[in-house]
Amino acid sequence: MKIKILPFSCYAKLVVTFIAASFIVTSCSASPTNRIEDNRVTIQKDSVMRKAVGDSIYTILTNAKSVSATLKLKAKDNKTDSVVNMKVAKNDKYVLNFILSAPSYYESNDTVFGKYVPNFTLNFKASKGRSCTANFDFGLRKWNICDANGNEIVKFDLPTNDVLRFANQLFPDCEYFNVLLNSQQK
Repeated sequence: MKIKILPFSCYAKLVVTFIAASFIVTSCSASPTNRIEDNRVTIQKDSVMRKAVGDSIYTILTNAKSVSATLKLKAKDNKTDSVVNMKVAKNDKYVLNFILSAPSYYESNDTVFGKYVPNFTLNFKASKGRSCTANFDFGLRKWNICDANGNEIVKFDLPTNDVLRFANQLFPDCEYFNVLLNSQQK
């Protein structure tokens, strides 16, 4: 029985094929499995928000071309209102979307006895003239979303101080926000 010796080029092809196969197998097994879990969390967050406010309002809130903030405060004499408008910067819109996409913001609407007087408003303007408004009353810890005509669509409880901190960041000179933040930290 004779043993055949293969030429060097056949061995080289075999080695290259083996190395390529090992790279393919290694790269397939090295792919992150948590990517599927991350997508499920994103879908869950989005689905809670979308279910609570509806498709059209969800689209306006998440894809707004511009967001403006309005601060309304009554003076001590209760006769004059102080109104300050400000455009929200692009980086701040990402923070705002992150805050408002939290499922806890859409979980409850407990009955509270008191007059709902929003003092912080966010106006979301999307393409084709579509818009909506989010109004926040930090005293009652409530917020609502209104359509372009000012008709209330939904109302929820404010579960955290995140929006209050966001408002304080936009209007750092507002004494009302500073007092609220300091009183709730104790």
